[in-house]
Amino acid sequence: MGRTVPTWRDRIENEIGSLSGFNRALNCSDKACLNVLIDGVRNRRAAGGMLPSIDPWKPMLISMLLECYSKIIELETIIEDLSNKR
Repeated sequence: MGRTVPTWRDRIENEIGSLSGFNRALNCSDKACLNVLIDGVRNRRAAGGMLPSIDPWKPMLISMLLECYSKIIELETIIEDLSNKR
């Protein structure tokens, strides 16, 4: 028996694929940033699949925000460590 509803992973990959034109128009540094955010979405697919949503962008954006915030926390920790070493 076949699937009638695409898997969460397939839905996410389709949405990421729809960004290809946008991605091509970005400069190199912005492309790298977008790729980091997309990797954050992929790394949080299991959590995103637990959020019942018709629109896949809601969990995708939450995942992207979490990726950004985790980088901020990481940088704050590095800054604090460097400040304490003085």
